[in-house]
Formats: sequence, structure tokens, C-alpha cells
Amino acid sequence: MKTAYISLGCPKNVADLECILGSLGPDIEICSSPDKASSVIINTCAFIDDAKQEAIDTILEACLIKNENPDFKIFVTGCMPQRFKEELLQEIPEIDAIFTSTDPFETIDELKKHFSTLSDRNRYSLTPPHYAYLKIAEGCNNRCSYCAIPTFKGDYKSRPKEDILKEAIQLADSGVKELLLVSQDITYYGMDQNKTDALKELLISLESISGIKWVRLLYTHPAHWTDDLIDVVAGSSKIVPYIDLPLQHISDKILTKMGRKVTSQQIRELTTKLRAKIPNLALRTSFIVGFPGETESDFQKLVKFVKTEKFERLGVFTYSQEEGTAAFNWQDNIPENIKISRQKQIMETQAALAELNNQQLIGSTLEILIDQNEKENNISLGRTQWDAPEIDNSVIVNGLLKPGHFYKCKIEDVTPYDLFAVNMTEI
Repeated sequence: MKTAYISLGCPKNVADLECILGSLGPDIEICSSPDKASSVIINTCAFIDDAKQEAIDTILEACLIKNENPDFKIFVTGCMPQRFKEELLQEIPEIDAIFTSTDPFETIDELKKHFSTLSDRNRYSLTPPHYAYLKIAEGCNNRCSYCAIPTFKGDYKSRPKEDILKEAIQLADSGVKELLLVSQDITYYGMDQNKTDALKELLISLESISGIKWVRLLYTHPAHWTDDLIDVVAGSSKIVPYIDLPLQHISDKILTKMGRKVTSQQIRELTTKLRAKIPNLALRTSFIVGFPGETESDFQKLVKFVKTEKFERLGVFTYSQEEGTAAFNWQDNIPENIKISRQKQIMETQAALAELNNQQLIGSTLEILIDQNEKENNISLGRTQWDAPEIDNSVIVNGLLKPGHFYKCKIEDVTPYDLFAVNMTEI
């Protein structure tokens, strides 16, 4: 028996689907091609309109297979059924089962109704074997006015530290060398249980796990950084100097309307402190343009901030009006063409800054983790400590190097988002 999988959305979804697939019994072969399987598990995202449309299109493509093979089973999990259960059941009756739990282990219990055997495989890796996403919590308590996630994911719920460490050890034993910590806001970890030092203590414990070389922090919130947490990151031998810090805007008016719980001054003070205390830090951020009420003056404040702060990594989203959010019924919406124009302007500004930043690396020798190689082109693709997989810069190295291994490579040329290097030696 073969079952296929399709993973949509963020790394948190990847981690959930890995747990679900890892529970399938040994008599079930897992593949990535639905047309070669007897069933498919589609893990969906529903964060913004584009993600919802991608999920619907993917489900409808699976329905085409079911039209040709009525015995083909379609199972849907993730954000779409959590957010739009009734609509999915009504509009796409070809779906055989949907799973609405935000806990992948509850979904596994539901799978028992559809698969004859389940097992304790731990996780089925959807990433290269040398890195893995480690989810430390579910839900969110921030209640930003533009975000629907709390309406279907619920309140923040920290995973027990013991469960996280057990999973981290299992991943390390399987060959994982880089752990990427994820949740909707990892800096809120433990605060739902009134444990203000929980993330700091978790990071200190992860430090001791043999085999893990890099620990990367994704999705931190500017309102929840503490001096103690900064000191732990700065003093760590494994936490890479890379902070993912979505800021969303810099205009105080827009930050207040967004419900971001920080002022522009607090943001500036935090980025200054992070850079001062953590050597060789790369800051990744994201912004939303076209939020209701964003004037040209608000936008120009953001452009100026991008130019002066010179973020090493940056992304920009156009505002998406989402049902169930505080901002959904606000009337002062920005025309779509202005949103797109503003997004383009900031990304063009960032591209120039990114190339200047990369040019400073020409001639330097850096530690590179190789993710994959391309035999047909005789090159290998890797990352520096300042780059998360799939979203940040790639390092293109001449020759076929071993994935999952670290090398010292000399940077010879750059573009805004790529580095070109030659291998010096394996570390």
C-alpha cells in the first residue's frame, strides 16, 4: 500500500506532517507522487489568500486522480480544515476525511480509522537528513489585528521541555546537525505557564546534545526578547548568530493598529542591543505594506528604516484582508496596485543593500553547510550560518561535496542573494 504526501505552508507544517507520516505502519510505503499511490495526505496552509488558493488547487488536483480511480483516498489536514471545516466538506465532497486538530498526535489517533497499522517511527524526514525543524509550541497569544492564526490554532501552548529534548536527541541520533526551532512565537515559550526563563533554559539544555552543531531561532517577537535571552544566544557555541525578527512596520501609528505591543523606539533599541551583544549577527525581518490606514508618510518611514538599519535578510508581504481578524472590517484599505508598488520599492531597496553586504564577503573564507549537490552541473549548494534553508542566500560551490558536511570555502563572487565559492577543505 502506498500513500503520498503533499506539504504546503511553513516549517511548522513540515514538522507536523513528519510526525504524522512517521506514525504510518511499516506495510505502508510513503511517496511524493499522488498519481502513483492509493491515497494522499495533504497538509495545508490557510494563512493568507494565496496560501488558501494553493491549498484548494492542490485538493482539486487530487480530486482529478479520484475521478479516474474512485478507490483513491484524499485526506486533508493542517490549517484549511482547522479554519474552514464546514466549507471544505460542503464544497469538495471528494475528500474522504479531514483532520482538524492542531496536535499532530491527535491526528495520528484519527488516522487509525483509515490505516490498518500505525507504528512508532518517530518522524519521517521531509527535509535533507542533516537538518530538521523542531516545533516547541502551538497557537498564539499575540492577537495581532491582521492575523487569523489564533482563531483556528488557539491560544499559545508550550510543549513540555522533556518532550522537546527527547525529540531533539532522537533527531541528533538520526544524523541531524542543525535544529531550527519554530513556533508562532518562540520567544513566548513558557510564558503561557508563567515561566519567564523557559526558552533560556531550553536553549541551555539543547547546547549539551551531542551531534548538534547549529541551533537556529525562527519566528521571534520584538516584544518578548530579554537581556538574559540575548546573553544566552551571544554566549552559545551552537546557536548561530542569526535572528528571525518579524517587525511588520516601523510607523508607531501602524504598529499600534497592528497590535504589535512595541513602539518604533523599542524596535530600534532592540536591534541596536542585539547587534552590540551578538558578534557577526545577521538579522532577518519581514514587513507588511498596504495595511489599512498606511499613508505615504508611514510608508516612507519604513523605507528610511530599511535603508538605515540595513537588514541582512528581509521579506515584504502585501496586506491580506483575513476573515475573523480585528482588521477585517476596517474601511481604510489601500488599493492593490499601491500595495504591490510599495512592496516592489522596498524589495528593490533591499536587493541593493543585500548585494553590498555580500560584496564585503568576497575573498573571505566561510564555514559552509552543504545541503545538496547537482551532478549535472558539477556544483554543490550550501548555506552559511547566516542563512536558513529555502528562504535565505545560497552558496554555490564548485565540485561535488558531501551533503550534511561542513566545509571551509572561499567566496569569489556574489549576487544579491547568492554567493559563489570554491572549496578549501572539509571541517
